[in-house]
Amino acid sequence: MRDYIQKNTILSTCRLMTNGRLHIGFNVNNLFFRPLGAEITSILETNKDIAFHFHVLVDGYSLENKDNLEKTAKKYGCNIYLYVMDMSIYQNFHMKVARFSRVTYIRIVMPWILRHYTNRYLYLDSDMLCVGSLKQFLTTDLEGKAIGALTYNTPERVAFLKMKQDVYFSDGLMWIDISEWIREQITEKVFSYQGADPRRFKGQTQDLLNLVIDGNMKTIPNLFHHKDKDFSVQGILIHYSGRDKPWELVLDSDDELWRHYLDISFWESTPDPMPPRKPSYYHSFKKLAEVYGEKGKTWKRIQCLFWYSVLRIRYKL
Repeated sequence: MRDYIQKNTILSTCRLMTNGRLHIGFNVNNLFFRPLGAEITSILETNKDIAFHFHVLVDGYSLENKDNLEKTAKKYGCNIYLYVMDMSIYQNFHMKVARFSRVTYIRIVMPWILRHYTNRYLYLDSDMLCVGSLKQFLTTDLEGKAIGALTYNTPERVAFLKMKQDVYFSDGLMWIDISEWIREQITEKVFSYQGADPRRFKGQTQDLLNLVIDGNMKTIPNLFHHKDKDFSVQGILIHYSGRDKPWELVLDSDDELWRHYLDISFWESTPDPMPPRKPSYYHSFKKLAEVYGEKGKTWKRIQCLFWYSVLRIRYKL
């Protein structure tokens, strides 16, 4: 299996402690560097007792985004590796959601890239924040499995995919044993689904990985913070997996926290809590109007309802 890298750049070569090292991998496109920057900043601010190696695999990047990553590495004394990948190999994979990018498929070859640096790493989606210690991953035993992940009770998805085991996991957070991944030929097996009828799947990489793994993984506890729960009680990560993203609008305290980490990162802040005034965001203005209504902020509620009406009309036209 070749590396599929076009270019590899080391943004920092800081000398890090040998104990407590954690490798984390991400795959993003250039438009997602700002959410990634907020996430990495939250990890570093919350886990100052861990030596981090961040591996950022992309299809391309701007000089500004590269510079901001390098500034982050120097400020916090961590190592950041930036890889530009050969995207031609993913063209025959299906895309179920038009707004998504084929960079999601990079996670399939990530173990082959990171094997040069470590035998275990944490994969994270880049629409998260860290609000607690990640130290538990340093001692998490996968018991001979290639993947540790969170499972969901989704019998309908299991039935649709015709899986043998009633176990379906999320690929947004994966603790990966590289040796086991390579031994089980997971990358090769996922690539065997290239060109398959998209109607066979409801998702993208997540469905393919579940078909290949089919329950042969280690279930790890739910690590995600849920709204209205104290961070110290439940959860070390916030996953902004819904339609409304905190870099587009502020609906609650979780969104405000994301904006906080963006503010202290090297990426440009977004002070306006309102979503972009574009037709596709009309639904977000309706949600924000409800929030302002609950807070008794009548004028802001009226503003949101105005833009909801205008943009909804434009969208329907």
